[in-house]
Amino acid sequence: MKQKKEIRVLVVEDDPMVSQMIRMMLEKMGYTVAGRAADGLTAIEMVQSLKPDIIFMDIEMPGISGIDTTRRIYETYPTPVIMLTAYETHELVEWASGVGAGAYLVKPPQAQEMERAITIALARFDDMMELRRLNTRLKTQNEELLRLTDELQERNEDLDTFTQTVAHDVKSQLGLMTAYAEIVADEIESEKLKNYLSTIIQSGRKLANIVEELHLLLGVRKMDVVPEPLDMVKIMSEVKLRLSYLLEQTQAQILFPDEWPLASGYAPWIEEVWVNYLSNAVRYGGQPPMVQLGATALADGMVHFWVQDNGHGISQEMQAQLFTPLINLAQIRAEGAGLGLSIVRRIVQKLGGQVKVKSKLGQGSTFFFTLPKGE
Repeated sequence: MKQKKEIRVLVVEDDPMVSQMIRMMLEKMGYTVAGRAADGLTAIEMVQSLKPDIIFMDIEMPGISGIDTTRRIYETYPTPVIMLTAYETHELVEWASGVGAGAYLVKPPQAQEMERAITIALARFDDMMELRRLNTRLKTQNEELLRLTDELQERNEDLDTFTQTVAHDVKSQLGLMTAYAEIVADEIESEKLKNYLSTIIQSGRKLANIVEELHLLLGVRKMDVVPEPLDMVKIMSEVKLRLSYLLEQTQAQILFPDEWPLASGYAPWIEEVWVNYLSNAVRYGGQPPMVQLGATALADGMVHFWVQDNGHGISQEMQAQLFTPLINLAQIRAEGAGLGLSIVRRIVQKLGGQVKVKSKLGQGSTFFFTLPKGE
């Protein structure tokens, strides 16, 4: 910190006697008075050549006021300013603060008041300069962040377009491959070749399901849907139709409730939720799978849906990871895509609900999801 004699002061005061008094008091306290000005325009010119460390600025002067003078000085050479006034008013405090003045004094000032005002003005000026530096740095960082955000958005749009195109093309080719494999399987007599073709067909369906899940995940991320009352009977009819091959293959027994409480959501997404929950319950249930579905309207305005299986159950440690992308039943119980339950979580949360699982080893598992009640 500078010593008093190193601090150079500019006194801007139109009253010669007041100006002389302030100069003498400053020099007696050990400060250096670098110059004096009687009006704002002169002060602005002197600041550029003198580069003072602090300015005593009279508010009322001929020509431009001390407030306007300070404002113009700050445009080119910010420096601590102490306002001088003949009387103290609330408006003065607001004006002085508005232009960045560090302190103000009522004329004629006392030496002790001047010393205190100088200390305060210098400290506030340092704080103000630090704040300006931080604001400048923050502005630069925000501009860089906006640039990166725009760049990321552009890349995401390109990736979305690419994903949609690839998903469509891959799904088409997989469907064609599976269809031809089924035709060939019907025409040949060799059981060994039939088994090979059956493996190809099942793999093709699994790959098609993965592509469908990726496409659905993209839609959930991008789409903003308006929830509507759900016709759960109709939705479950579509679910059973989509899973008919699996239900027939496993001889699963599915118990449905007699009626469904009215819930609100987006039907295509809720269909995917049920497909994931029900297919997992069938694949990883007992032999044969026995699955029970249910729903309860809760007092908090939500509807509680659930799927219970008769499988081996899931450990507490693994339950916490079930709804994490790519950490799924596929890695915990058997085989699968690894995306389904993470998509379920995203869908349900976007529709205002929650997902949950309860399970004990040897006692099966129950998967839940909630949705707002329908109107």
